[in-house]
Parts: sequence; structure tokens; C-alpha cells
Amino acid sequence: MKTRNLFIFLVFVASTALPLSIRIGRDINFAKDYNPARAAAIRQVIQDERFKFVDGIVSYWPPDFGTRLSFEGDAASLNEFFDALRGLHGISLRLILYRGRDDEQRRDSPWQLDYSQARPDQLTVYLNLNAPSLDFEKVKLPEWPAN
Repeated sequence: MKTRNLFIFLVFVASTALPLSIRIGRDINFAKDYNPARAAAIRQVIQDERFKFVDGIVSYWPPDFGTRLSFEGDAASLNEFFDALRGLHGISLRLILYRGRDDEQRRDSPWQLDYSQARPDQLTVYLNLNAPSLDFEKVKLPEWPAN
């Protein structure tokens, strides 16, 4: 019994001492050797005040070591966000549609931007199909030219 209690205590201490996710502002946790010009261009988009920032989180789970930033806005704002992202040279864009939640346990923003250190030259936009502020008939998905 003492061994079990000691094990539980050590797991608790280890899990609280090493956070695997932390909050971040309007920034991205780029890899240390990431192209500084690309990082600056991406930061210029995410720090643009036209896009209402809600929250951000950095995950230290390998292999992604990802950053996810949440934004709010209407279809016009989302369209501007897409345009700004498509203007980034050397960065591919991926879109994932999902049915987000808006209940007492979780409130998903209309869209989120995800950066993964495992895929450093790709940004992923998660588009919440349940977002009441987005009129999807007005959303203009960007063109993805063939690579």
C-alpha cells in the first residue's frame, strides 16, 4: 500500500511540475532554427488587430510541439484572414472543418490557427461549422493552386 501511495504521489508531482500545455498570447512557439523571415510574416498576420484574438495555447507534446490560436469574427473577417494567410510565401495552408461545441464544458471559437513544429511550413485553420457568428454562405475559401 505504501508503494502504491508513493507511486501516485510521484505521478502527481511529475504531472504538476512539467506542464505539457501553457497559455500564449498572439504569438507562435516556432522551432529555434525556423526561418526568421517566415516567422515574421506569420506573426504579422496573427498580430493584425483586424482579427479578434481570443486565446492561445502551446502544447509541448511531441512530435508536434504545436501552437493553437483562437479567433472570433464574422465571415468578412474570416475571408480577410484567409487572404492574409494565402499571401504568405513558402507556407501551405490546410483547412479542417469541424463541429465545435458551445456548452458549459467548452466554448469553441469560430476559427483556430494551428502551427506544428513537425510541419513547420504548413498552417492549419480549423473552421467551426457550429459557430453562430459565421454565415457560411459568405465565406470565401481561398484557392489552393496545385503544387
